[in-house]
Amino acid sequence: MKIFILLLLAAGPLSAEWGPAENSAAAALAGARVETSVISAVPLPDLLAARDLASRPLTIGGVKFLSTVVFDAAWDSWFVLKPAGGGLGAGAWKETDLAGGAVYNHGGLELRLQETDGVVTVQAPGGEKAEVSINGLFDLLYAESLKIKFGDAVTYAMFRNLAPLSEEEGTAALRIGSDGLYYYSVTPDSKIEAEPRWLLAINWVLYGLRIKDGSLLFVSKPIEMAPEDHAAERARPR
Repeated sequence: MKIFILLLLAAGPLSAEWGPAENSAAAALAGARVETSVISAVPLPDLLAARDLASRPLTIGGVKFLSTVVFDAAWDSWFVLKPAGGGLGAGAWKETDLAGGAVYNHGGLELRLQETDGVVTVQAPGGEKAEVSINGLFDLLYAESLKIKFGDAVTYAMFRNLAPLSEEEGTAALRIGSDGLYYYSVTPDSKIEAEPRWLLAINWVLYGLRIKDGSLLFVSKPIEMAPEDHAAERARPR
């Protein structure tokens, strides 16, 4: 069986804003005046509470921390280290900048961070060390976050994202491609308060996200489209 899939959001763009090509494709797909249906919904506080469960615990210098990744407005990944159990004092560093090293101070404890070949080493005074794999953090996010399967074909892990610096709230969608790589997109809440943002189309149905009444809605909308009009993917079991 052939399953025609068009992914409307690519992974890791130079800017999170859609370009002319993406806007044109999305507009053409969504142009049909048909009703949008809600597939399911999850309260935003529940998604936020699940975020820590998808983080890696880390104890160093006698202090318990959580480590994870978040994404900025350009969808670049940042390494986050924060006290376990909540509270202030989280630190965030752009992954590509950690090769040059960084210093994190928390409650008088000074930690030195260094990234080498995708692994962040966290070192406390006295030489105590802990290592965190960035790929391992992506694995945790995919394994432990809420899953949604669109069109019985593409499964996404969905989790909340707080952009560093701007602190803009949003939702990240993470999937595993047929090539075994991770692909993700980030949708700010402000982009989907008035109308959905479509992630992909499967067999002439659009699937996407919407924020309403404090919940994240997973929505769909039928479209009319000829197979030859857009590039298609062929899905098969991994």
